[in-house]
Amino acid sequence: MKKIILYTVLIIFLMVGIPLIILGGIGSGIKIPGIINQLVDVIPDSPKDSSAGEVLKIKVYDVRKVIELNFEDYIKGVVAAEVPALFEEEALKAQAIAARTFAAANMKAFGGVGCKNYPEADACSVVHCQAWISKGDRFKNWDAENAVNYWNRISNAVESTNGMVLVYNGELARYIKYHSTSGGKTEDSVNVFNNKIPYLVSVESLGEDISPKFTSTVMIRREEFIKKMRSLSTKIKISSNNLGAQIKIIDRTEGDRVKSIKIGDKTFTGIDIRWAFSLNSADFTVKVDSKYVVFSVKGNGHGVGLSQFGANAMARSGKKYDEILKHYYQGVTIEKLEELNKKK
Repeated sequence: MKKIILYTVLIIFLMVGIPLIILGGIGSGIKIPGIINQLVDVIPDSPKDSSAGEVLKIKVYDVRKVIELNFEDYIKGVVAAEVPALFEEEALKAQAIAARTFAAANMKAFGGVGCKNYPEADACSVVHCQAWISKGDRFKNWDAENAVNYWNRISNAVESTNGMVLVYNGELARYIKYHSTSGGKTEDSVNVFNNKIPYLVSVESLGEDISPKFTSTVMIRREEFIKKMRSLSTKIKISSNNLGAQIKIIDRTEGDRVKSIKIGDKTFTGIDIRWAFSLNSADFTVKVDSKYVVFSVKGNGHGVGLSQFGANAMARSGKKYDEILKHYYQGVTIEKLEELNKKK
């Protein structure tokens, strides 16, 4: 089926694309990138096709419908949505295996419960599950000159790791997490999700300073800060007088994120404060000046599991995908999903 579609596109390109290129070369003013994007739309993400392996049902959020995709084509859409296509090849492979493991753990065909928000689907297309984008939409968001190369990089990463998943103690690792930027250390799962997972522990994650969100700053007007705190706890005792002395970080987690913080006469978790003030992570410090409460933040995301920018830094230093994954997911092995299922 896929070959037929590709042959069709090739014929269309030979009949339409080449003449347009020639015309474009003599000043017709025809925009070739637009034509390329239209041709890309002819190649959809593979529809249901039993000859190509398992089929996954995904709730596409922006169109609010459930579609069926071949499993490995779905993984390509996840990698395309989750990380830059110019990430190192080994980092793309690591992301593909992590995404595949997460998807397999949720698929009903493999014993998963599907998407909790959309029970009719195995997964949804937003970060509640894992981000996903169609090939056509991804091409539209890339510059036309490099789009084919970008997609080939992603496809190669997925295809070269075809069927590979993370395994712990002989079982599919069903609790896979990953995030953008750890800020230097990942987090133990128990500190974020109240669930102790042996392969999701805090580890060092170096070289992430290339991430655009390695550090960030959020400034809140003092009066807005007090108003927000009163909305979090109606009985809190807090005042604008000497506000800085009323904010104190009590302790931090293994991953250097704020575990508890006292504000006024109440104690909150770092995660509470992260969400209340839309901070990129719970790894922050706080200062108060005459006008603002200033949060200085490190990292981006919950911090558990694989750090995407950390994985890319490891790949740049020469580490292979298996070394990357075994660093961020302690004690795992990598096996083929098909072989793992045969053992059951």
